[in-house]
Amino acid sequence: MPKPGRPQAALAACALLAAPPYAVSGAPARPEPAVLAPAGEDGASELVKGWRIQSSSVAGSDGARISRPGYRASGWLPIGRPETLMAGLLENGRYPNVFFSDRLRSVPTGQFSVNWWYRDEVTLHPRRDGHTFLTMDGVSGTADLWVNGTRIDGRSRLQGSYARFEYDVTRYVREGANAIALDVAPNRAKTYLTGSRLDWNPAAPDRGTGLERPPKIVQDGPVSLRDTHVVQRNARDFSRSELTVKALLRNNTGAARRAEFSGAVLRGATRLPFRTTVTLPPNATRPIAVRLRLRHPDVWWPYQLGGQPLYHLAARVRAAGRETGRYAEDFGIRTVTSSLTRVVPGRTHAPHGYRRFAVNGVPIVIRGGGWSPDMFLRYSSRNVRDQLAYVKDLGLNALRFEGNFPPDDMLRQMDREGVLAMTGWQCCDRWEDPYAKWGKELKDSAAVQAAAVSRRLRDHPSVFTFFQGSDAAPDALKEPVYLSAFKAADWGTPQVASAEYKASPRLGPSGAKEGPYNYVPPVYWWSNGRETAGRDPSYTNAGSGWGFDTETSAGNTVPTQDSLDRFLTPQDQAAIWDPATARGPRSGRDLFHVYPYNDYTRTARMGQYNTPLWHRYGPWSDMASYQRIAQMGGYEIARAQFEAYLGNSKDPANPSTGVIYWMMNKAWPSLQWNVYGQDFDQPGVYFGAKKAGEPVHVMYDYATRAVKVANLTGRRQAGLTARVRLIDLDGAVKRTSRVAVPALAAQDVRTVAAARAPQGISRTYFLELTLSRHGTAVSRNVYWLSTKPDVVDWANTLGKGSGAAFRPDGYADLTGLRDLRKAAVRASATTRRDGADLVTTVTIKATGTAPAVFTRADVRRGGPGGRPLPGGDQVLPIRWSDNDVTLWPGQSQTLTARYRASDLRGAVPVVGLTGWNLPRRTVPAPARR
Repeated sequence: MPKPGRPQAALAACALLAAPPYAVSGAPARPEPAVLAPAGEDGASELVKGWRIQSSSVAGSDGARISRPGYRASGWLPIGRPETLMAGLLENGRYPNVFFSDRLRSVPTGQFSVNWWYRDEVTLHPRRDGHTFLTMDGVSGTADLWVNGTRIDGRSRLQGSYARFEYDVTRYVREGANAIALDVAPNRAKTYLTGSRLDWNPAAPDRGTGLERPPKIVQDGPVSLRDTHVVQRNARDFSRSELTVKALLRNNTGAARRAEFSGAVLRGATRLPFRTTVTLPPNATRPIAVRLRLRHPDVWWPYQLGGQPLYHLAARVRAAGRETGRYAEDFGIRTVTSSLTRVVPGRTHAPHGYRRFAVNGVPIVIRGGGWSPDMFLRYSSRNVRDQLAYVKDLGLNALRFEGNFPPDDMLRQMDREGVLAMTGWQCCDRWEDPYAKWGKELKDSAAVQAAAVSRRLRDHPSVFTFFQGSDAAPDALKEPVYLSAFKAADWGTPQVASAEYKASPRLGPSGAKEGPYNYVPPVYWWSNGRETAGRDPSYTNAGSGWGFDTETSAGNTVPTQDSLDRFLTPQDQAAIWDPATARGPRSGRDLFHVYPYNDYTRTARMGQYNTPLWHRYGPWSDMASYQRIAQMGGYEIARAQFEAYLGNSKDPANPSTGVIYWMMNKAWPSLQWNVYGQDFDQPGVYFGAKKAGEPVHVMYDYATRAVKVANLTGRRQAGLTARVRLIDLDGAVKRTSRVAVPALAAQDVRTVAAARAPQGISRTYFLELTLSRHGTAVSRNVYWLSTKPDVVDWANTLGKGSGAAFRPDGYADLTGLRDLRKAAVRASATTRRDGADLVTTVTIKATGTAPAVFTRADVRRGGPGGRPLPGGDQVLPIRWSDNDVTLWPGQSQTLTARYRASDLRGAVPVVGLTGWNLPRRTVPAPARR
């Protein structure tokens, strides 16, 4: 990068060689300073407005000049809020529709090899006896910080995506316009302790360089209030909760000060006030604590087990008769514990048992997905709200954050929604190097970031754990750095050594495992014998349904045709279904919309995924025939994965205690590892997972052919009856049985029946399971099965991230589905308004002589005549009560869909129906009068 004092000619030459300047039409040379936003509940004002960015190849490197008020920022790019460089360029119209096809590849990366400037001007009115503090909340890359012409801090310290630094800038700021500038160097995940997206998708062209969260200004009086939080000790029966409100009081002056710390804990009619005083020596910081007792508190639960009541802490400090600092936050009363399951000698696969969590004393099977932020770290509160609605619609209870910790807004939403947050450091970059390989800068950065992260996360009731390692466990020198920071923050939930089956000196064995990451058949998940364990002591890719699997799935996710058309050309799509991709694990060519450089999981090529589909379902010849198979195949394996981790949860020797689908969402439109698309697409994987997540659910064990019932609610379930029907391809019912289901406690699962195929049934056949109470269906689940089972070659499967190897001729035979006659249905639909939403109700009845297999409904934008509009007419996001349903002649099912009325964009709703053997048709969905 250019250095201060370089000859002007050299600077000009550098500018010509690097990225060109980005002039903005109509941009004022001297932008008006932004007025400081009102302070939030923590007393701080986020510096959101007024930011501009520019390459140092254009702006130079004179921080003293650039950071002076009134600097002419002609040609700088305005951004709506601090964000990464790529986000800023996209906001300014660069690289439109960057995710379509391989356009991302064309973004010049050379422009990010030099430093970039972030600059803001803000109007301040410093108090006469006050103190002004500037908080930097993370820098991806390293930065020099300048305020009003003075360098405040340098890049040897100011680095780390999760770091938090506070600077006393009282002597540097003034009445009126003030300028802040950051000279940010490129982000390098292999060099610094920073955020990265690992092998989840191709790296962003800027490698995530920039600011993820806005800096803040705090204007305090003579005494500051910091590190305010609540520590809770709850009685086992929650008859009381002992609360300790803690804070740091800092005297900002050279004279002793008497300060009053006061406030209250509030919820509804409950008010627990507190007040205490302390004398602070000159320039001293002192901890303070007040104790409160809350009798019979309202308890916070994950959403399936109860409500999410939140208490409000409001605190302030007063000195010299007036408020000089304040803080407020919401928190929840709950207790999280963790342990290792009991080891049964000779039967338990792993030597220390498996990680298990309990919330408020109730053991819970963690079922969730890995979270990915947007590739350019753009954030939308509404987008997250929609995604959390999907998580709950799926019946899942957790999201895993492997690093890449989300904005506080997302955690607050998770608190309110009752969705658990599994947090921890990330793998595969500088974070997991041995401590001895870190220099002093990195060691200091690790301590700073651990302190900041533990304080950010500690009071969120949704956060139930922190993994101090991902693929690796922290070594004996690194672990104390983390544990000391978390102890100082009064961290109150379990910490775990590693997301693999590893141990650290103080935290001990993790009891967790990882993988697989590519296609496995349904029976893989349900298999629970010794052959599934392998010899790898980390139990990586020993992924069948036992233990706690922190990241696993059956690999590629094939979006629906609607979604594919939104981001791929027909030529791009042809590479997905090309029959050449069905010739073994490495067949096909590398696809751009995955992470193409990971030979370990092989998800860049469709061969590992498509080869089993081809052998199990039969060949395809175009995208339409491939789509039928891919969506049906995705449904069955996602359903099996989540069902197995429920169904095996009561195994006495090898219980399943948790599973994180890898992944839940993706940073961009992707063909790899996701339950739903970046565009909120709902492929077969989505509805398979949703079926498994029903609150009260009946399911089939592919390994033992048992029928099981699970209760995921917080209430006892009684009075249930299960019906088992085995049905031939021609619709003949070969066997029917009914059984009364014993009462199920919360989070319980029971085996209630068997579903073995009788002699004489067709090679491909159906299993229909129905769970009812007093004649009303509670759960209905249809499987397509084969008398020729899948046979996994375990010896050649375990320890390999590429998914399952099959025995010779070891594929199930589902090709009989191709012989089904065309189905006929009678369908009707209506739409009603519910506030800002619309609810469309669709009733489908199978007529004729053939079952309507894997029938899907989509709400689409239609014209007055009830026909879909041309182009992208699918309404998303949307929540269906059920979808991809199978009905036999005479059966009917009513589906409901909820979506925002504004997402119709002025059109009228229609419903599109498709299916395995159902010709495409459209049904009007008129609004009720």
